[in-house]
Amino acid sequence: MLTDGIIALSAACLGIALAGAMSAIRGPQDGPARFYLMLVFGVFGGIVATPLVFAFAPSMYGFYLPVILVLLMIQPPAVFYYVSAKTTELTSSSMRRRDIVLPIAAGLVMVGYWLQPAQAKTAMFISGDLPAGVIPSTLVLTTFVLIFCWVVSSFVYLVATLQRLREYRSKLRTLYSNLDDRELRWLDWFVVSIVIVWAVVAVTFVAVNIGFDQIVIEELVYGLTACLLLFVMAFASISPPDPMIEDLATPEDPPEAKYARSALSDDHAQQLAARIKSAMSQDALYLDPNLSLQKLSRHVGALPNQISQTLNERIGLTFFDFIAHHRIEAAKPLIIENKESSLTISLDVGFNSRSTFYKAFKRETGMTPKAYRDTMAAELEGA
Repeated sequence: MLTDGIIALSAACLGIALAGAMSAIRGPQDGPARFYLMLVFGVFGGIVATPLVFAFAPSMYGFYLPVILVLLMIQPPAVFYYVSAKTTELTSSSMRRRDIVLPIAAGLVMVGYWLQPAQAKTAMFISGDLPAGVIPSTLVLTTFVLIFCWVVSSFVYLVATLQRLREYRSKLRTLYSNLDDRELRWLDWFVVSIVIVWAVVAVTFVAVNIGFDQIVIEELVYGLTACLLLFVMAFASISPPDPMIEDLATPEDPPEAKYARSALSDDHAQQLAARIKSAMSQDALYLDPNLSLQKLSRHVGALPNQISQTLNERIGLTFFDFIAHHRIEAAKPLIIENKESSLTISLDVGFNSRSTFYKAFKRETGMTPKAYRDTMAAELEGA
């Protein structure tokens, strides 16, 4: 049952979705990212507008409700492709064929509903009754099958989205020495928020269909959706400071696949490893907070993929971990002296934030800077 609160929240969500779509058009996104961000806002806007159509254009409800089925099928791939566009270099806005199978199937069901007589649509969508006949029964059964497929596909796309983020951040570790401005951590909260909304919608759908309408709080669904849309509007314009290097092999490939075409000989790799270590020990290149694989490659006079291969095969570290190791080694005596704050030390040795320094230090030593200082002080006293 529609209430004033639901209608108001529906209107608010629709307004936010429209504003988000307009900001995507005018924002700094590239082509595919802009397209899929607009698609995400459009899909959510179309879904949350349902109470407004029912309240203010009831004659259109029988035509509009089948459209929601199509929008639901588009929603999971739209989110996945938006995250992909933000984290990789997409050359086209078109989806793969397998990603449009469910939307096309939903579109056919939508047309089937549209072709039904007005009395049949009223019975199905307003009264909740099933008209006699094979076609209405087939349409309703197919709708339930598609909704089940939507639940499954949402989970599949969720896993694929998380995998895409993992691969993106793994690749960043081969390219940059500081990741805070590039990891796009807000996308994690974006995915979490969508999962929460999906879960609440799923519980609502099940409760309505098994007769537990009293536990359904529709205002919660629209309130969460409004928060999600506002969150996306606030953070969607965030982009990495500079583009990624696309000619490197993806980090999930095994070493033999990564460097199968490499012309780097053992002797050259050994010499290159020595030059890389010299750049750290003698030139203290790690002190540059903006140090990247490109900068290091220019400094030692080698190609970026050769540097990456040497770090992985000869030194056994990613670029990020290699630079972090040298920064932490430089920070250790400063920590023991205890003359500067942790923030000052972290900035002095090349980190761009204290949190990144703490994480890297604990990963390297197994303890916090304070615990390390206390341990070293106890050892000196014992000696």
